[in-house]
Amino acid sequence: MGHVIALVDREAGPGYRLAGVDVRETATPEEMGRQAEALAADPGVRLVILDEELFHGLPRALRHKLEESRSPVFVPVPSLQLRKGALRPEEYVARLMRRAVGYQVRIRR
Repeated sequence: MGHVIALVDREAGPGYRLAGVDVRETATPEEMGRQAEALAADPGVRLVILDEELFHGLPRALRHKLEESRSPVFVPVPSLQLRKGALRPEEYVARLMRRAVGYQVRIRR
């Protein structure tokens, strides 16, 4: 059975739990790195959602390893903090799709 786990901070955890996702709270990039490496070796885990800000604090070699992993798939997602100059949600989704499928996807309303 495929399993989805989110490695996120304390503030984002409740939202993922409401969606039925198993949450493992992590406060630092080091803690996220340890948990991500453990999950990479777990054959029951299929998808790991990572807090994007903490993900960017990981060592380059570990980030690359997680980005290249196919089982489980590690997906960094932004926290829901709305900041001036941040990408609009549809722009962010288009960027994720381009990275996942290898070409630009245009989102129309």
